[in-house]
Amino acid sequence: MKLDTELYIASAASWLPDARPLSEAVAAGLVDEEHQNLGYESITVAEGVSGPDMAVRAGRLALERAGTDGHEVGLVLHSTCGYQGHDMWPTASYVANETVGRAAAGFDLQQRCNAGLASLTLAAGQIAAGFTEAVLLTSGDNFAPPWVDRWNVQLNLIFADGGSALLLSGRGGFARVVSARVGADNSLERWNRGLEPFGTIPGREMPVPLRARGRQHAVTAEAEGSWERIEAGLKDTTAGALADAGVTTEDISRVVTPLIHRGEYPENYDVLGFTEKQSTWDLGRRVGHIGAGDQFLGLEHLVKQRAVGPGDLVLMVAAGAGFSFSAAVVEILDLPDWQ
Repeated sequence: MKLDTELYIASAASWLPDARPLSEAVAAGLVDEEHQNLGYESITVAEGVSGPDMAVRAGRLALERAGTDGHEVGLVLHSTCGYQGHDMWPTASYVANETVGRAAAGFDLQQRCNAGLASLTLAAGQIAAGFTEAVLLTSGDNFAPPWVDRWNVQLNLIFADGGSALLLSGRGGFARVVSARVGADNSLERWNRGLEPFGTIPGREMPVPLRARGRQHAVTAEAEGSWERIEAGLKDTTAGALADAGVTTEDISRVVTPLIHRGEYPENYDVLGFTEKQSTWDLGRRVGHIGAGDQFLGLEHLVKQRAVGPGDLVLMVAAGAGFSFSAAVVEILDLPDWQ
């Protein structure tokens, strides 16, 4: 999508709990052999802090960094992967009230690990349409037992706890969104559903058996070629965002990809034509995969580390079970002094 109006990132922020060394979790017998060799050094693990409250802390910091109380924010999009503390509860209304106030519209997005970056595209349309001059994007998850076994629940990653936020503005910011794209291959949704019939009540299975569901689906004819289709979706969406921006991979300084490790397969940054040094894996190996918020966290990391500067182009990429994909090209305009 080529943006018809100017769209800026006013700030990025996160709230992360303390990191637990992977070696400590291994010694405690929590991590199976496969997940011990994914390259993670530590994982952020929260004690007694909910996903929504992590999102609120990140959102408040994003507002503070932008020098605003949020009065211009008319929309809050809250993205999650997991349980938000209550059943049948509008989490985004809580996050909105605790960050920008009672009048902003709040909506929950649950397209798994793609929800955060995908929300940028949704927000762009609302700003362009004149619904609001600014949108606060948040994420927050606590992957606590017994609901989920964070260490082993999914292939090629370990889930971490954390909240992150991005404040988008039609008026100005430290970075400009040059282009944004979303894509999907909905034929891949069964990988997280498996072959069991639909239930009518929550909490039937603890911990959530995502890998078992995947193994059920893997032996079906429908699963054939899935890995290739996932990579194709990621590549096509990214290529579209680059084309809309009028640039190629050679013009991109840094790439923010999901903070996962694909084991024996090429990493996401490899698939897209980038090196590990250009990626945010230096952050991922110390934090883990915080789900929908990896991209907001990654952009904040690049700014705080002074790894980018004015004129640099950053590519942000996301993928989520379903499967859906997002990509955005961002130009750094100036480098804020965030602590």
